[in-house]
Amino acid sequence: MKKALYIIIAVLSMASTVSIMAKGGEELAQKMYVFGVSTSFNDSTVFFTEIMELEGAWVESKTGFIVGRDNYSYQLRDHLESKGYPKRTCIFISGKNLKDVTKKYDKLKSRYVKKGGSDILLIDKSEFTFKPIAAIQGTSQETQAEMPKSKGKKKREKQNKAPAGK
Repeated sequence: MKKALYIIIAVLSMASTVSIMAKGGEELAQKMYVFGVSTSFNDSTVFFTEIMELEGAWVESKTGFIVGRDNYSYQLRDHLESKGYPKRTCIFISGKNLKDVTKKYDKLKSRYVKKGGSDILLIDKSEFTFKPIAAIQGTSQETQAEMPKSKGKKKREKQNKAPAGK
């Protein structure tokens, strides 16, 4: 009887562990407020996107951070490269509360104004908007096509294409 009880407890605990692992700790956020900033060491121009609503973003349940934050900053970097501003450092800032995000936006913008010597340019929503990134990569072909490649993948591809013998 005790043996059967232990087996039942073990099976139940394994089942709950598997379901927790399958979930991944990520949830779909109803609405997030986001903006991006781009700077360069070679240029005095600082780009700010407008604060925008992002729907369909996945959020880590424990930390509240958006999943794939680096991919969002790559979206801004790639947009600016297409406009003729290469090799820029881009950051992506997000939050669930518009008031908090606006406070971060104003604080960051005031740093560049106070410091002086920087040209601050605003990127309009009609020109650029962030696109949601799926939480689980490889679930559909559309998701893979939309996701920018990370720097590590690009370097590996270059190394694989390098001519042999040198």
